[in-house]
Parts: sequence; structure tokens; C-alpha cells
Amino acid sequence: MTATARTLTGNPASPAVRWYPYVGDAPPDTSPAPHPSRTRAWAAAWQYVTTEQVLDHRHLYVTDGTVAEAVSFYLVPGQGSPYWASQEADAAVAPVWPGTVLYCGSPHAEYGGAGSGSPALAFTTATAGLELADALGAGAVVYPGLDHRQAAVLADAGRSAAPGQVLDLATDVAHTRPLGPTLDDWWAGIPARHRRDVRRQWRRGAEAGLTLQSLSGSRMLPHLPDFETLANSTAARHGTATLYGLDVLQLLAEVPGSVLLAARHEGDLVGGMYGWLYGGCLYLWAAGVAYQHPVARSVYTWLMCEAARWGISQGADRIDAGRANCRAKARLGYRPEVLRTVVVLTSPQPTTVRALTRLSRRLGEQAAPYLGVGAAW
Repeated sequence: MTATARTLTGNPASPAVRWYPYVGDAPPDTSPAPHPSRTRAWAAAWQYVTTEQVLDHRHLYVTDGTVAEAVSFYLVPGQGSPYWASQEADAAVAPVWPGTVLYCGSPHAEYGGAGSGSPALAFTTATAGLELADALGAGAVVYPGLDHRQAAVLADAGRSAAPGQVLDLATDVAHTRPLGPTLDDWWAGIPARHRRDVRRQWRRGAEAGLTLQSLSGSRMLPHLPDFETLANSTAARHGTATLYGLDVLQLLAEVPGSVLLAARHEGDLVGGMYGWLYGGCLYLWAAGVAYQHPVARSVYTWLMCEAARWGISQGADRIDAGRANCRAKARLGYRPEVLRTVVVLTSPQPTTVRALTRLSRRLGEQAAPYLGVGAAW
């Protein structure tokens, strides 16, 4: 698809759009990305991943004269996204997609939302995405990692483009909390009923000789094969195989603020957290623990506390502990934030609708104990 500009039919006020085969060819965005997974560096990296089976990619540059940004789409086989497959496994449902799908971003990214800044931008994004899906033979356009506002505006836009073929579903939970200026503030934010036990595990890790090594950007590359082993063995304990490929970890090291926080014991890597220090927030995206090591029982909690300490030392005022493992994160004082996925089907697919609805319902049943009384899913 060549880089050609046009105004979409059906809405004369729609912003002009231009398609690019590579995101680096598009003009700059007008505003900084709100999260690491919305940066150009992430979008560029995802063009080359193989862990998620990207068959094709296109990048929409959309502007209304004030706001301009690139919105990246990736064509993936129905069973080609390990993170989406992990959600199907968690929900104990069969694979949802009958064929290829077009992801706006990726389920692997905690946060999406590109192209949702205004109703006009969302209409343009949804209409162009649906036209691209038709051209590429995808059965759906999928927008994961949305907050409630983003989901609402993209779902409304999708209904204008594909009446009766849009779902707005809760599918995940992010976990965030403030850091505060000192580690004492961190401890104070842990629920009182868990605080003593968390501090005890942290002390045990320190007394066992655990040390933290921070490795930023390219400095982490030699250590990533060992971390990949830990991260995937940890994912396998939760029923998911090969969630984090070495290709993904190496490519995303190019995203601004990338860091590997490595827990070492006598020089050995016994745990790690891979993420980004970005926009005043420490994002923890992937974790791994050497569960067969004698100090394994203390590693996760020790590392979560040390990550907070490191973030404070680097000037961060927030920490984002990623998705999954709701129980452990609730013990540490993280606040759950429901994330949504908007699905725009390219044709009536009642079986897919039922499967997606069942997926969301079962994931919600698992998350409910950690969302608070009366919290909406």
C-alpha cells in the first residue's frame, strides 16, 4: 500500500489520512506518546517480531490539523498472538478467532489507544482500519489495551463504520500506584494486613544475599537470553508457553527508557523484571524467577520492592506493575484498572461474538475478587 492521502467517504469532516508501509516513513507525531507501547520505537520494533506472528503491517498517519499521529496495524493469524492465547487459556476457552485478525497495536502491549484522541480521529481510524482488514482478508479489527474513554470513542466510531458488528469488552487489568519520594512512602501504601509479611520477605531476600543490577538499553542485550529462559519458565507455570521471545526482548530494548532489573545471587541471575522508565513512571512489563533456586521464595517480593526503590532513586513518581498476578499485586498496594478491547468484525460472526463474550465474562469472574466491591467489569 503506497503512501497516498485521501479523505474517507461517508464523513466530509474526517481528517485526512495517509498510509505508510513502515512507521519510520511517517511524519512525526504532534505529542509525545503517553506510554512506552505507544512510541514510534515500539511500533517500529513490532514490524520485525516473530514471537507474535506478524504477517503484514501498515501504519496510518492521521491528522485533523491540530493533532497528528501514526496508528499501527499488524495482521496476525488467529492463533498467532501468544498473549491473546494466554488470555484464552486463562479463561479456559477454545481459540476465539476463526482466521486472521488485524490488531491495532498488539495484545502484548499493556496500553493501546492510538487514534482515539477525538471522535473525528476515532472515526477515521475505525473506518480506515476496517477497509484495511477487508483488503487483507482479516475477520476483525482488534483494539486492545484501552481505558474506558478510549474504548467508548472507538466503539462508537466502529458502530458508524460497521453497524451491529462491534463489541466493547473488558479483557484485562493493569496495576498502578504512586511511588512517593521515599521508600517509607512505598511501605505506607501497602495494605496494613500485608505490610509486615512483605517487609519480612524483603529482608529475607537481602539477608540471603540478593543484589539488584540495573541494565539499561543495549547494556541488557547480553543478559537477555538468560532472562528469556526465566520469563518463559515463569509464564509456563501459569499455563502459557513462549510468551516472551528473545526477538521481542531484543527489539523492545530500543524503546526509550528500557531497563532490565536483575536480581542476582552470588552472580547468578535468579530473577528479573523487564520494563521502561518513561514519563515519570516505571513500567514493569515482564518478570521471571528461577523457581528451582534455594532463594526463590523471596525473589519476587524482594524484586518488586527493590524495583520501587530503584524507581524512586531515578525520579519516578509512579509505578505500573503490568497485568496478571492480581493477587500478588493487590498485596503490594497496587490499584486495579480495567482494560478493554474493542472488536470490529468485518462481517456478521455470531459464533465469534459468543466466544468473545464468554472470554470476557470468565476473565471478569477471575478478576472480580481484586477489583473491589461494586467495581465494574
